[in-house]
Amino acid sequence: MPYIRDIRPTKSELISLKNRLRIAKRAYNILEMKREGLIIEITRRTPEVKKEYDLLLITYRRVMHLLAPAYMIEGMLNLTIAAYSVESRTGIEITQSNLFGVRVPVISGTNVRTDLTERGYGLLGTSVIIDDLADAYEQLVEAIISYSGSLVILNRLLIELNRITRRVKALENNVIPSISDAIAFITSAREELEREEQSRLFHIKKKRN
Repeated sequence: MPYIRDIRPTKSELISLKNRLRIAKRAYNILEMKREGLIIEITRRTPEVKKEYDLLLITYRRVMHLLAPAYMIEGMLNLTIAAYSVESRTGIEITQSNLFGVRVPVISGTNVRTDLTERGYGLLGTSVIIDDLADAYEQLVEAIISYSGSLVILNRLLIELNRITRRVKALENNVIPSISDAIAFITSAREELEREEQSRLFHIKKKRN
C-alpha cells in the first residue's frame, strides 16, 4: 500500500488524499467510457476488415486466373509493352483522423481506376484479355489500399484499447484501493487521537474537581 507509507495523520493530508481519490475516480470513469467506446468501434470494424480481406483474396485469385491465359495469348513481350505503356501512376495519400482521441492514419489511393481509353496501350493491337487483366489488376490495387487502410486503423484502435485497459486496471486494482486504504488509515488514526485527547481532557478536568 504505497499511499500508507510515510503519511501523516493530519487534516491537510486527509484533504489531499480525498482530492486524489476524487480525481482518480473521475479518471477511471472517463477511461472506462473511452474503453467501452473503443470496444464498440473495434467490434463494428472487425467484420468490415474481414470482408475487405476476403475481397482482396478473391480479387488476387482473379488476377492470377487471368494472368496465365494472357501470357498464352499475348506472350511475355506484348504484356510487358502493354504494362509499360500505361501513363497514369497510382498514388497513395495519407491523412489523419481522430477516433475517440486516437489519431489514426487514413490511407487512400489516387489514379487507381482508369478508363479503358486512358490506359495508354493501343486497343487495336491488343486482345480483350489484356483489358480484363488490367481491370482486375486495378481492382486488386484498390482492394489492397482499402484493406491496408482499414487494417492500420483497427490495429491502432487495438493498441489504444490495450493501453486504456492497463490504465483502467491500474486505477481499479491499485491506485483507488491504495488511496482509499490511506484515507481509512488517517481517519482511524485521527479518531484515535481525538479519543485520546478527550480522555486526557477528562482526566485533567477530573483532577481539577
